[in-house]
Amino acid sequence: FPSIVKLCRGRYLFEAAGAIGVGHLFDLPKLKALERSLASQLIMVPILYYPLFFTFTGYIQGLNYEQGLDRAKQNFVPLLKRNLLFGIPVQYVQFCYVPIDLQIPFLSCAGIVWIFLLSTFAGSAKKHSTDEPDHGTCCVIGTQSGGCVIVVPEEQL
Repeated sequence: FPSIVKLCRGRYLFEAAGAIGVGHLFDLPKLKALERSLASQLIMVPILYYPLFFTFTGYIQGLNYEQGLDRAKQNFVPLLKRNLLFGIPVQYVQFCYVPIDLQIPFLSCAGIVWIFLLSTFAGSAKKHSTDEPDHGTCCVIGTQSGGCVIVVPEEQL
């Protein structure tokens, strides 16, 4: 995000470190990379990325608004914690060590890894039961409709 690059030049962290007397321990380029990483992960991800993620994945999984909101409420904080553990180091490396012309390929590769992890951690919104149904189901072969019938014991009729 150009706004993060423009605003986050390391001065905020440098001033904070200087205020507590440890500014001499840090160099500005590394603080700049850390500041950009934190801005991206603490501002852009929770405000922009996760609402879009939960909206689109909820829609794709066939959830209504209430179900999608419940899924977001259940998963937001645990996923944000995992995202911070993954995203801050990745973006720090990106801003600090990866040349500008290679940042898009680098982030694309990291993004593929993160989407895999995110999909694994968020899981399917639909619960799949391993319980046996209360009734037997068998397919009728050779009928005109080719449908299935539900076998119900006589005592349940």
